[in-house]
Amino acid sequence: MLSIPILDRLSIRDYQGLILTVLFFGFESLIRIIVTILPSFVIKGIDVFIANVFPWLSKNETNPHVSPLEKAESFDQMMRFWKKYDFEQHVVRTKDDYLLCVHRIPSVLQNQKGVKQLSLKPPKRTSNKTSKIHVTDNLDNFDQQFPPVHHYQTKPVVLLYHGFLMSSEIWVCNVDEYRNLPLLLAEKGYDVWLGNARGNKYSQNHIWRNPRYHEFWGFSLNEYAIYDLPDVVDYILDHTGVRNLTYIGFSQGTAQAFASLSINPALNRKINLFIAMAPATTPKGLHHPLIDAFVKATPSVIYLLFGRKTPLKLALFWQRIISPPMFVKVIDICVGFLFGWTGRNMTPDQKLVSYQHLYSLTSVKSLVHWFQIIRTGRFQMFDELPSRLPYHTANAVADHVPPRFTTKQIKTPIAIFYGGSDSLVDFDVLSADLPAPLAYVKAIKHWEHLDFLWAEKIEDIVFPDILKLLDHFNPSISLSEEQQHQNVKNTKLVQDFNVHKSTSSTRAVSDNDINKSSSSSSSNSSISGKKLGN
Repeated sequence: MLSIPILDRLSIRDYQGLILTVLFFGFESLIRIIVTILPSFVIKGIDVFIANVFPWLSKNETNPHVSPLEKAESFDQMMRFWKKYDFEQHVVRTKDDYLLCVHRIPSVLQNQKGVKQLSLKPPKRTSNKTSKIHVTDNLDNFDQQFPPVHHYQTKPVVLLYHGFLMSSEIWVCNVDEYRNLPLLLAEKGYDVWLGNARGNKYSQNHIWRNPRYHEFWGFSLNEYAIYDLPDVVDYILDHTGVRNLTYIGFSQGTAQAFASLSINPALNRKINLFIAMAPATTPKGLHHPLIDAFVKATPSVIYLLFGRKTPLKLALFWQRIISPPMFVKVIDICVGFLFGWTGRNMTPDQKLVSYQHLYSLTSVKSLVHWFQIIRTGRFQMFDELPSRLPYHTANAVADHVPPRFTTKQIKTPIAIFYGGSDSLVDFDVLSADLPAPLAYVKAIKHWEHLDFLWAEKIEDIVFPDILKLLDHFNPSISLSEEQQHQNVKNTKLVQDFNVHKSTSSTRAVSDNDINKSSSSSSSNSSISGKKLGN
């Protein structure tokens, strides 16, 4: 056959996919331009026309299909739907002056009329043989090295962090109340905090940078690890008065914890347990071979596609103009095309709600960072000087090598939950880069990436293990309120006794010592007052 130079490097199927992708981007850009320049009265007129001609269609799009959570526009509205949970919003200023929103569920509102207490379904026993679930439990090995810490005066604290292109909303959008992990933890007596990464819908603020300009979006996984997570943890510990907390991350939420713990030894003492759900550190790549080869060859080409600020605004654009059922089909097609996921472990009703809260903004630089990691196969820091060659040569000597995140140096106990059908998780590579042994590992063969948020029976398959881990590393939660109150009372009695003893001993000193002692006591009391005030 006749060989055409350069052109025959791709198959006919590859050219078809490339042409369709270009046509789609062109069509999408045209639609966005038309919608942007249309006057508001024209759009309202179209809505009125649809409502008069197709009243059943207008009614279906105005009312939620499954739950009011589908139409909730913010975390606050979602929590008001559940009614009985107290919730707060906090703002954390990072050392590089980003302002991060952190949501908190400190307690369950008691004795509200018309509100039933959450009754958890008892976990169903499933056979590991039939469900193809494998569990490795090494908790006994950690009791001496990491003795459980009792927090008698305050609740144990749990911090949850979302994944890439997400926000804190993903944790509270399950249709059934008992299938939302933060609500379950609040019901069990934990002080629950939910972080938001810089750049998403809740954390688009900076002391002096404007998100309208690309300088605001100049961050990657490096900044999540160096600033965001340590500063958020410090804020929570200062606010609650506890010495450490438990961290639960999903997807990129695990990657930023792996990275931050590896470069920040002090953070290891502030996190008593790290639970990694669908951990992503060195993804294998994308499902479609053409796109996978394209981004692996030159990750910086992402800048040409999306610019220097934020990617995938088109997902939010289409979410606004098409119906939720159609949006679910679009997302299923996209994740199947890119990652090979089927979404069969999630119910259609759950997708209608959760997909409406799936996407939030981030930086293009973060996306480029992930493709650099995929290309090199190393969990490394962002490469500011990537090679311009789209290939590696055997005799080439690298002029620089970006530092790896030294995850083997992590001291915090680690528990991992992953799916055997998750294309973004390579457990063999991940576990080889982590200190042994891991505290706990649970593998669910047929689960995919998003199943660890919204899969059917997650309350039976995952939540009992998480509660077991939390109880092991936060044993005070098993104490009754009466016991905790008695412990607080005993602590105060001991403190009062020590103060009385100290006061009695000062009466036997000389006059000069009395003056020195009184001035010292005054300064100590003022310091103590400041601590109590804080």
